[in-house]
Amino acid sequence: MKLIVEERVDQAIDSFYDAAILSHWHTLSYETVERKKNRLYDGLESLANYAPIFPLARLKPEWIEKGWQEFICEDFHFAYEITVDVRGETVIVIHDAVHSLLYH
Repeated sequence: MKLIVEERVDQAIDSFYDAAILSHWHTLSYETVERKKNRLYDGLESLANYAPIFPLARLKPEWIEKGWQEFICEDFHFAYEITVDVRGETVIVIHDAVHSLLYH
């Protein structure tokens, strides 16, 4: 399945790690953050193999209202949907992301 990651997701990840570096500058290196982000995006790639098995979102009202499913990877919650594009191909669209520390 094709995977589309919306810009909002990239921004949420970058914003979280930018804040983490500022808050923990003495213990959190840029290299560590890059490795975390790489693992995170690798996990998103694996979603293409398992997307149908994850449950519907349960806590964020916007995600629930839109009927999005939820995937957790590296302490981030991702909201996504499985849809069909104009060519008839199945596509996974990741719409939103939030870190577990901010998820409520």
